[in-house]
This record gives sequence, structure tokens and C-alpha cells, in this order.
Amino acid sequence: RRMFPAIRVKVSGLLPHHHYHLAMDIVPLDNKRYRYVYHSSKWIVAGNADAAPPHRLYLHPDSPASGDTWARGEVSFDRAKLTNNE
Repeated sequence: RRMFPAIRVKVSGLLPHHHYHLAMDIVPLDNKRYRYVYHSSKWIVAGNADAAPPHRLYLHPDSPASGDTWARGEVSFDRAKLTNNE
């Protein structure tokens, strides 16, 4: 399933004409499972987590792109999907 809310970042400090890959790695904060409460816009504990899967990087679909391209505005990871499958 797609992540909600989507991760959006602003990128700066890159060389304008160099090309970069942008990737996201999600690692567990602790051994808890969380759920998002829409009406209060907060994450709350919803039990114990399963064993952590091996780390997999999510490569942004626009990668590689120039530093200038990444710095133009927000970079959205709205197409990233989370799964329990390994």
C-alpha cells in the first residue's frame, strides 16, 4: 500500500550540473507498531511490531537527476509503497 502521509523533502546544497540518485530508507524507530489517527494528525502505538525485514532502499523514480532538478521544489515520495512481504 502507498504511504500516507507521503514523504516530501526539499533538497539543497547539490552541484547544479552533477547528477544524483535520491533514495529513501525506512528503519524501525523501536519495537512498536503505529497507526495514524486522521482527526488528530498523530501517530499512536498500536501494539508490538513484527520482526524487522531486511533493509531495502526506495530509489526515487526520477533518479538520476541533476542537482538543479532536485532543488527546484519539493521532492515527493508519494509513489513509495510499504509492504510486509519480503
